[in-house]
Amino acid sequence: MDVCKDVDNYMQYIQQHRRVLQDAKKRHGQRPHDRKDRHVMLLEFMMVSMSTAQRTGKDTQNIHSSFVPPAYAPCTTALKNLKPIKIEDLRLETHHRGRFLLLRVVTPPNRMTGILVLVEDEYGHVVILQLYQQEDEVSRLATNVVDKGIVLIVKEPFFKVTASGDYSLRVDHLSDIFFLNSDDTRIPQSWRPRFLEIGKCANALKLEGNAHVGKGEYWQAIEKYSNALVYSSTPSEINVIKRNRALAYLKTKQYDAALSDTGFLEFGDEASNKALFRAAEALYYLRRYGDCYGVLEQLCKLFSSNKEAIAALTRARRRCDEVSTGQFDFKLLHAEAKRYSPPHLDHATYIGPVEVRKVTGKGRGLFTTKPMKAGDLVLCEKAFSHAHVDDGEKGNANITLLVNVETNRAFMGGQADLIQSITQKLYKNPSMAPDFTNLHHGDYKAVDVQSVDGQPVIDTFLVERTMSLNVFGCPVTTLKSHTEVTSNNFSKENANFHSCGIWIKASYINHSCLGNVRRSFIGDMMIVRAAEDLDVGTELMFPYEAPEGIYTSKTEQKFKNWGFVCTCTLCEDIKATKSSEVTRRKNLLAQLDRLCKSGMIPQDMSTKFERLLKALNETYARPAEEVPRLSLWDPQLLSTRIYMGKLDLTKGLESARKTLQTLSFVVTGLDRTSEALVILKWGHTVDHLVEVFLHARSALEQLGLSEKSKQAKHYAKVAYRILVGEDASFGDTYLSFRNLK
Repeated sequence: MDVCKDVDNYMQYIQQHRRVLQDAKKRHGQRPHDRKDRHVMLLEFMMVSMSTAQRTGKDTQNIHSSFVPPAYAPCTTALKNLKPIKIEDLRLETHHRGRFLLLRVVTPPNRMTGILVLVEDEYGHVVILQLYQQEDEVSRLATNVVDKGIVLIVKEPFFKVTASGDYSLRVDHLSDIFFLNSDDTRIPQSWRPRFLEIGKCANALKLEGNAHVGKGEYWQAIEKYSNALVYSSTPSEINVIKRNRALAYLKTKQYDAALSDTGFLEFGDEASNKALFRAAEALYYLRRYGDCYGVLEQLCKLFSSNKEAIAALTRARRRCDEVSTGQFDFKLLHAEAKRYSPPHLDHATYIGPVEVRKVTGKGRGLFTTKPMKAGDLVLCEKAFSHAHVDDGEKGNANITLLVNVETNRAFMGGQADLIQSITQKLYKNPSMAPDFTNLHHGDYKAVDVQSVDGQPVIDTFLVERTMSLNVFGCPVTTLKSHTEVTSNNFSKENANFHSCGIWIKASYINHSCLGNVRRSFIGDMMIVRAAEDLDVGTELMFPYEAPEGIYTSKTEQKFKNWGFVCTCTLCEDIKATKSSEVTRRKNLLAQLDRLCKSGMIPQDMSTKFERLLKALNETYARPAEEVPRLSLWDPQLLSTRIYMGKLDLTKGLESARKTLQTLSFVVTGLDRTSEALVILKWGHTVDHLVEVFLHARSALEQLGLSEKSKQAKHYAKVAYRILVGEDASFGDTYLSFRNLK
């Protein structure tokens, strides 16, 4: 939804590799007999790594591409039930179900789209290993994921031909790889280090873990603490080590594991300051704000002088208030979105009076449980996951391109990063997985096993499919986009966004080109407001793609990804319009465009302009109250501007009323009479709608109709709130219209 689709720019590049991968399928089940010599592979790997290192950091655009294989399920079999296999016995384009590979890494890692290393088995055979969906280099160094000397197990290995014609093992599912500790008995004797940590006591290992924490080496610290627990004997010693490990888990965003190590819910009679605080932190980042507040209350009672705890309690209370009341300081949100990059804001989710219900033919939808007025807050939701793409030159320096030849689809930049981000989040915090995996994922068949060998089972292809059907493109702030549109600095090419995210509750809102709610963004917060008055039991809908009001060759394809054809009143009207009327409409629009560009002064063009507007209006058959006349909207707004510029207030008000009518508004009192100004029915909302109400306010004020002028300003603020998500910035945005504050 509103996500950038500029992947078409790379179609030639995609087609180049399509043939290679299609040829690879022909080799399914074959054992390759042209493997390269071990020394040749080592040399080539190191040369490629050096080339990658030289490109990194330069002011060039690097496209890291990966051609995704056909979807395959993650391994759900326990390791003890898998049988070993040798590298030399691997068959091409094959998932070796029921088997596992025991491997040792023989090179440092090379990070591209995935992390690449060269690995060997016990028999000295080597192969490239590609690990996908690993954390990015900023979050975790590749050498902290996998490095020379590490021993690992690949479950049910997938052996394939690469795009370059080489052979490799590819691991798409995080749960399909198992890293062994240095003292694991499954490691062959010849691979074991000469000096094991034999004889080391738990305390010594704990101190080593502490040293790693001091250096910010949290993954190494976790390993040391975990080894220390093997040698620990006393409950007090175990508790101390777990508390320390909880800190390392927090730093690596493994909040489920951190919470478990704190002892939550049972902290015991002598609750530790650190255990309580770290439990509260884990609960906060798991967005369990109520539980977090409860733990912090307990902490503050036991340790009343703990200033950090008091500050954390205040923060947790704010989040709880946001959840329950929907009261947000939107000026603060805007300031934070400007300050932070990525714009990930520290705020909670508010869900208004809505619920998810089944909808015939649509799966599920979101419905109101109470009446709502236009402008009311439906939800203010923090993204489940958000990928920010800097639209400046630096943000486009390195681009990830994922291409699925089987589905003929590609994900670039933000969407590719989002898959990785979600996969990591689900793997690290499986308690958060149901919210995401319960979203619509088409006909994709997910495995029914949640964990194996003590680790969560995460299906990367389920993540990809779910993401593609539920992703929203988003600006840093809708306010910025709104000001660009209203100042004519916004092009259709910029209407879709590279940054994107998943908002769980908003994903249940179904499509209609003429929606009854409108979404907007501040950082990674999505704000949804009622765009019209809503009765109890109304299904909420918004457009997945902005309606254009005209039929093009791409109209039928717009919603192909979701598997439906829109049947809203606008789309049905467009289909029912005769081709002769469409042609006439285009010709009239072209005449209006030429007239505007002719250089004729507004005073002289009014008559001809009105005649063309009248003719354009006559090309529509259904009443404007039922179907908005989107092609008529822009020229009718221009007419309003012309009359207001001439200070012809009567005609200005009449034109403003007609402008609203083109959007299906039903309004009374928008004239110079004493009749009250009332919107009987809200219509389709567009960015320039605020301007129309402000023109009306200005005209009514000059005519001495102060009450109606105030009402017009009120409607302008409601429209602004619907469009931008808040009205705190209304006065600053429309300084050109006087007396707004």
